[in-house]
Amino acid sequence: MKLQGLGISLPLRYHDLVSRALDGALERLGGLAELVSGAGALDLALARGLAEELARAAAVRRIELALPGRALVARRVERYGAWDVFEERGASEPAAALAIAPVDAREGAAWRVIVPLAQVGALRVWLDEAPGAAWTVTPAFWRCVARVLAPALRARQVVRRVAELSRRAHRGNRELRDHIEKIEGTGIPAARSEVMRRVLARAERVAGFDTTVLLVGESGTGKEVLARWLHRSSPRASRPLLQVNCGALPGALIESALFGHERGAFTGASRAHRGLFERADRGTLLLDEVAELPLAAQVKLLRVLQEGRFEPLGSERAREVDVRVIAATHRSLEQLVEDGAFREDLYYRLAVFPIELPPLRERVDDLPALVAALLGELCARQGRRPPPVPPRAMARLRAHAWPGNIRELRNVLEQALVMSHGAAFELPARLTRRAPGPAARVDGRALEEDVPESLEAATRRCIERALRACEGKIYGPGGAAERLELKPGTLQSKMRKLGVERRAFVRRAGR
Repeated sequence: MKLQGLGISLPLRYHDLVSRALDGALERLGGLAELVSGAGALDLALARGLAEELARAAAVRRIELALPGRALVARRVERYGAWDVFEERGASEPAAALAIAPVDAREGAAWRVIVPLAQVGALRVWLDEAPGAAWTVTPAFWRCVARVLAPALRARQVVRRVAELSRRAHRGNRELRDHIEKIEGTGIPAARSEVMRRVLARAERVAGFDTTVLLVGESGTGKEVLARWLHRSSPRASRPLLQVNCGALPGALIESALFGHERGAFTGASRAHRGLFERADRGTLLLDEVAELPLAAQVKLLRVLQEGRFEPLGSERAREVDVRVIAATHRSLEQLVEDGAFREDLYYRLAVFPIELPPLRERVDDLPALVAALLGELCARQGRRPPPVPPRAMARLRAHAWPGNIRELRNVLEQALVMSHGAAFELPARLTRRAPGPAARVDGRALEEDVPESLEAATRRCIERALRACEGKIYGPGGAAERLELKPGTLQSKMRKLGVERRAFVRRAGR
């Protein structure tokens, strides 16, 4: 930084001297990378450099660079011809105005100069008499020094402050994420049942890639939880995960929500709006209920998936984004394609890696882990410890059909916590208002009623009764699997676990 152009009137022979004196020190101030690191050693190097550079223009014996709460000191050691540099802590004496005065010879110098540096601090310099350098004790010279040094130091303080705020924000962000994970749990889906283990194994294979994933399953089966787990397990975990329910927004607003709009793009668009794709750049976007997208939005979504480009509403300039898309739906996209309600080309773009989540009634073995995780999450929000679940209550949970899946289970557990606050954990009298289906009744009695027999005994009796009624038939119409509303593979797995032999019922039917 040169002094020409600062509006200070000095003899021409002063310009080169002052510039050479301060340029080296200002170069030390100019490196933002060093300023951001802000170590104390850099401050001492700054003081040494400033003293050495000023000493080239004046007979400097000692300088003090007074900053808020401390002072950087550099003093010449005559015996060794070097500078002793150190830091003094404590409040510094403020400098109201430029002052140049002779000092007592006992201080080892002839002059002391006090230079105020705006709101940054002050510079104090002790000078010796130097032949032919009387100009170094003129106010014009030191005002010139202040004009150069104060803005540089001020910029240094600003950069350090911004760096500190940035570090604090990152630290707060990490703490907030940790707190959210503590409240919401790890987000790892429970996988004790064989069917859910296969789902997680399939999800683990695709988690590390940017491949588009399609999550299919009934409402409440945990598609959002699995999507969050996929994001956290991906290389994009440090970037945002945004989500939108495509069925919750009217068709007129869904394009603006996804792709944004420019000011004046439509009536009421008083300002520009960044869409979810732009905000999720280098992150992940979850499109929940993607089957509800209108056809106009499907065209734009297809282009983003193919080219990574889109135009906001009212804009002619294409914007490029790098977004991983996870789509979720409880409807059959294949059937919608056949009905003409969903684009076939978009379906193939979304279904690159489909994952089907089983309903809760097909993963009863996961109930203990799910109950523990949900109780832990609910109790953390209420500031209480999770209560133990009695075996009788767990048996009722296992016997229930769960038409609402995990969402219904969560509501039942929350209701139980509210009703049993301060007392033993107890489930509601009825787990659901919906009438139980055929699978929930045996001998005309609802399985959700409290029964003295064990769960295994009740399940065995239910399966045996169904096999007896179907004469050992499992597959197809009129089979035991259909009667019990289970998949044939699930029914056979339960039969093996309980030791139920199908042949016994076939032989009995043939007699």
